Amino acid sequence: MLTRFKNPFTPSTTPSALLIIGKVGATIHVLYLLPENDTIERFSLITPTSTTTFRHGGATEQAREQIGAVTLHIADGETADSFPDDVEARIRKLRNDSLSSSPAQLQIGSVEVTQLVQNFLQPAALDAIHEREERARSIHATQTYPVFIVHIMRSRARMIPTEPTSFP
Repeated sequence: MLTRFKNPFTPSTTPSALLIIGKVGATIHVLYLLPENDTIERFSLITPTSTTTFRHGGATEQAREQIGAVTLHIADGETADSFPDDVEARIRKLRNDSLSSSPAQLQIGSVEVTQLVQNFLQPAALDAIHEREERARSIHATQTYPVFIVHIMRSRARMIPTEPTSFP
């Protein structure tokens, strides 16, 4: 009988997804849900104009989908961190609601990445975008940022190191 062993020299990969606010050639803000547990990681990176895909800390972009754009009222005190703050709060609420309504249905740590995106990341981001669209337009300075869901492969299941704070 032939037994197959995993080649220790073949790198394994683990899928995941990020929410990225911003565009290449500027500072991007990243909200990262670890599918293995309840951790939400946030960081910012300065991206060179020559970079077209996300590559950082052992994570490599596989696919990207723009889900909208968010307009922030910068002159009214809203910062680029305000939107990820809002999305993170909405994700936590969705997770808590999901756990309380059917605890057997959702096991943090066993959620597939597709479910993570469909059930938490995308609805939370779209809800935060739509809420901002309904506000009265500020007479002060505003800044509009594209919002992306980025599917990544990681070299292993873990947080993405945030040092250094730029793309390699």
